[in-house]
Amino acid sequence: MAYLWLALFLFFVSGFLLIWAGGDWIGNRLASRRSMYERVVGKELHRLFLPISPQEFVVYHMGFLGFLTIMMALFMGVPGAMFGFLLGIVLPRFYLSSRWRKRLERIDEQVEEAMVYMANSFKANPSLPEAVQDVCNAMGPPIEQEFQVLLKEYRLGTPLDQALINLRRRVPARNLELAISALVIGRTVGGNIPVILEEIASTVRESYRLERVIDTQTAQGRAQAWVMGVMPGVVLVGFYMLEPELIQPLFEEIIGYLILGVAAILNIIGVLMILKVMQIDV
Repeated sequence: MAYLWLALFLFFVSGFLLIWAGGDWIGNRLASRRSMYERVVGKELHRLFLPISPQEFVVYHMGFLGFLTIMMALFMGVPGAMFGFLLGIVLPRFYLSSRWRKRLERIDEQVEEAMVYMANSFKANPSLPEAVQDVCNAMGPPIEQEFQVLLKEYRLGTPLDQALINLRRRVPARNLELAISALVIGRTVGGNIPVILEEIASTVRESYRLERVIDTQTAQGRAQAWVMGVMPGVVLVGFYMLEPELIQPLFEEIIGYLILGVAAILNIIGVLMILKVMQIDV
């Protein structure tokens, strides 16, 4: 443990001396890298409607990175510090990507109800912007937030069809893309808008019904994939409890770590392949 603390101390001292000796060049490089990262993160935060600035996110990211690196170093030494550093870099971006995927899924779930609201509103008042506004008043986020952006673009002078196309590009949710494409085509050829909206809602409803049927039919295959993925670890623990002397070399020698690493990679690949086969798009 003393050597670990000495290594961390020397690391921070060397970093301080490097920055002090490097002068403005290092500072400018770091500032440019941070500015680029803030622009990338800013786009992700903006599309998620999160109430946090890119600068605040960078500060939180750096704090989380340092905390995770130090904690992993205390428990697992230098390898733990390296692993914690990599996790600290990846996890915040993974969190934003996960939030975006869940947001798209939630929007897909809301499209059917939104189309029904728009069809009923259009029958009473044949104005598509008013129908979109009724959806914003009746439904919650995230689709309400995206429709509000659409209305702002329209009120600032963007043609309604172009605002709809911008929404489709901005939010690549499958059901929403289907609805907007059908709506734009219907407006272009002069179709019956309420009927088009009701047909979109019916199509989305049937799609979800088929997805639930497929999920039920493939549930056993997915469960088998996870069982097959967990079983090697269970067998390894069982052998370790019965004959520790036979398993101990795997955790003491380089060749043992290589064997465990290759086995883990092959196991993960096998599970992913089975899950891929079980994944059927409607």
